[in-house]
Amino acid sequence: MRSLMFSALALSAFVIPGAASANEVADRSAAIQLCRAEISSQAGVGADQVRFDKVRTRLSSVRVDFDVWRDGRLTNVRCEVARNAGELTIASISPELSNATVAAR
Repeated sequence: MRSLMFSALALSAFVIPGAASANEVADRSAAIQLCRAEISSQAGVGADQVRFDKVRTRLSSVRVDFDVWRDGRLTNVRCEVARNAGELTIASISPELSNATVAAR
């Protein structure tokens, strides 16, 4: 009986994280696409000028960093995406972007 219980615990340790990591990868990809589209829209640049830098996943959010290039100038932009019941929404973008803000940097 004891060995059956240990076997079940060991099996669940491998099965449950696999489902969570698949969802995490999907959330990361969706957050990157969502942020890239919003940043390029706010900055008035093409999506090719918003370059992915890094991503960090937490239980309730995904943090994505981008490099925005415009007129030979670089702006580092951080996008926080909230993970609410399977739905991703942009919580914040910093620094705030507009055509004037990016052009002034």
